[in-house]
Amino acid sequence: MTPRLLAYFTAFSAGASLLFYLTFTPGCKPAENKPLYEVIAEKFRSDPLPPDCAPAKVGFRDYNGYVSGDYYCLVSLVDNLSSDWVEIWVRAKLLDANGKPLKIKGDTSIIIRAFADAVPPVGSTAFFRAIPLSLISGGQPDTFLLEGAGVRFREPGPILVAPDNGGVRVQVPDPEDPKNKLKEVAFKSKTTLQNPLPIEALHPRLVYLIYAKDLKLYYAEMVNPEEKPKNLYMTSEGVLAGGTSREVFYDIAYEYLPQPIKDLSIVRVDVQAFEARPPQSNPGEPKR
Repeated sequence: MTPRLLAYFTAFSAGASLLFYLTFTPGCKPAENKPLYEVIAEKFRSDPLPPDCAPAKVGFRDYNGYVSGDYYCLVSLVDNLSSDWVEIWVRAKLLDANGKPLKIKGDTSIIIRAFADAVPPVGSTAFFRAIPLSLISGGQPDTFLLEGAGVRFREPGPILVAPDNGGVRVQVPDPEDPKNKLKEVAFKSKTTLQNPLPIEALHPRLVYLIYAKDLKLYYAEMVNPEEKPKNLYMTSEGVLAGGTSREVFYDIAYEYLPQPIKDLSIVRVDVQAFEARPPQSNPGEPKR
């Protein structure tokens, strides 16, 4: 499958990954004891596009589309190619093997809000969305189109970075052959969250980008430390002062990941970071 993009087109720096043998107990389980992306998918809707949006000048990298169980999953990095701070919405269209557009819940496209509330000039964010196959009509999805649906201008603020990423693989005896085989059940991610500018970051957020051993990006998840997930540990909490940093540890259980990652295993986890901003004009917007 080779996606086609309608947009402006535009390193692995992790530390050594080690094998870690223990019995792993997953941390925070999502609602209904299902992967978070499935819970969101079952309440499927396009993200609302604000009326004050401007044209989007964006690029896409590491984009991927695939079937996992009962869902068609889309994931991509999204680059801000403009000279403004922006909040980004993406339009996605699904196509069959012959390039024919498919309908998603009766519409020919869906709108997806990228994770970051404000992306600096030439900065990057990401999105992930799982679409129930039961809502796709007209054929089976084979590839997709991505384009910038619109942006909303935001004020400049802190630029958070997480340049030092590494992790430990968690393996246990394989239940099918415990004497001779190991099964990877989790990845314990470690990163350093930095705020290099002399501006306080009031509400830091983290986006975890999970790559499998075929080197493709398969999953992206936004984590809100203020919700105190049980599988997240930081050496300090709350406001991140300018010029400071903190170590962040996050346990990623395979149980809650899409099937291709379970089949291929994780090769690396990258981390993006941003400061959450309060909604500007629509009090009904979901809390981020």
